[in-house]
Amino acid sequence: MRIVLVLLVLALLGGGAFWFSQSNQPVAVQADNLIEDEIRVDVREMLVTVSGTGPVSPTRQVGLVFELNTPVSEILVQEGQPVRAGDVLARLDTSDLQLAVQQAQLNFDAQQTSYDALIAPPRDVDIAAAEASVQAAQAQSAAAASSGDPNTAEIAALNAQIAGNTVWQAQLARDLPFAIAQQAIDQSAELGLPPPFAPPNNPADNVTDSIINAENGQELSTINAESATNRPADVAGLSAANAQLVSAQVQLDRLLNGPTDLELQLATVQLESARNRLAQAQVALSRGEIVAPFNGIVASTNLVLGQAPPINQPAIELIDTSSYYVDVAVDETDIVQLQVGQEVMLRFDALPETGVEGVVNRVALTPTRQGQLVTYLVRVSLNPTLEPVRAGMTATTTIIVNQLSDALVVPNRFIRIDRTTGGAFVTVESQPGAFEEIPVGLGVRNENESQIVSGLEAGQRIVLLPRGAFNPIDANAN
Repeated sequence: MRIVLVLLVLALLGGGAFWFSQSNQPVAVQADNLIEDEIRVDVREMLVTVSGTGPVSPTRQVGLVFELNTPVSEILVQEGQPVRAGDVLARLDTSDLQLAVQQAQLNFDAQQTSYDALIAPPRDVDIAAAEASVQAAQAQSAAAASSGDPNTAEIAALNAQIAGNTVWQAQLARDLPFAIAQQAIDQSAELGLPPPFAPPNNPADNVTDSIINAENGQELSTINAESATNRPADVAGLSAANAQLVSAQVQLDRLLNGPTDLELQLATVQLESARNRLAQAQVALSRGEIVAPFNGIVASTNLVLGQAPPINQPAIELIDTSSYYVDVAVDETDIVQLQVGQEVMLRFDALPETGVEGVVNRVALTPTRQGQLVTYLVRVSLNPTLEPVRAGMTATTTIIVNQLSDALVVPNRFIRIDRTTGGAFVTVESQPGAFEEIPVGLGVRNENESQIVSGLEAGQRIVLLPRGAFNPIDANAN
């Protein structure tokens, strides 16, 4: 009895082993009426791709803000309006800053005029005027340095003579009556007549007030004449004349020789200081304006006339619609195949019939982890296109990582992968109306098809049969 049981167990084990070996071997089946799909294996170009999905974003999108907090005076754009770089989008009330710019401009213009005059070559008329000033100062200095003015001394001498004549006339007027009386006495004596009465003639006893005044005037004129002749130099006048002479000579020398290094440096510093003050005033004024930094579209405005600009949000948001990009997350198993410069095809959910080309321009070096999922961010730049692509659209990117020119290609749906062994199998027509599942070697793969490196030849017919069509027991029964 024990021997029978042993034999029975051995028989069961042998049958199981036979069934298992048969289930992993190619099996032929008559299945013409079960074919769901079929193709002929061909050699053609094959693209190896990696796909991802992400939103479309503009290359540049900035929120513009004011640096001042004064009321808004002008809003020059609306949402959706295209603008060009340098366009003024909005202004604040900057009347005080404008006045400061005007004052700084006037000061700079004045400094520029002074600097230009300093370095300009002298004109002949300016030189002649300077030389005349020197000569006049020299004459004034000589006059102040002399011992007396000849004209003044001569006038004083004449005045002394006139005073002497006045004294003589006063004395003559005093002595005239006595002279007439004496003449009458002399004539009477000649005629033998008795002498007429004549008062005694003593000039010392007959000094009139007019004679005294005339003599005093003569004495004063004599003193003035002597003082004018012997007058010393005018020290104060001489100092002033010399100072004027030095100033006139310096002016002439500067015209002839140009400015000194010190004068030129001082004028340059003053000019640059005025220029800097003007630039600072202009920068302060510019802070009251928002200027477009690039060509784009106004995405939003958050300004109200007469009110201060917002603090916690941009005053104006501007986007650059000339170029877009898509960031996609790529699995760690595929990221090693990607590199900058690879070509990309993009499809859009909102534009199902539209295809746009692009290129990989950034591959992240560090991963993004979400639980056990590890991905890397890849940025794809869209090539210029006339298609109506907009920011926010969902795009599916197909990144071309390899391109085979002569590959034996089979769609993935015709390939069965054994989960236990990892082997790949396809169903081929072994003879007319009979099909056999055979193992194949796979090369590169993409989402839709795979390269066959062994097990198939070009032209072979492969089919897609429903599951269960290859039952080893049924096949063996046939």
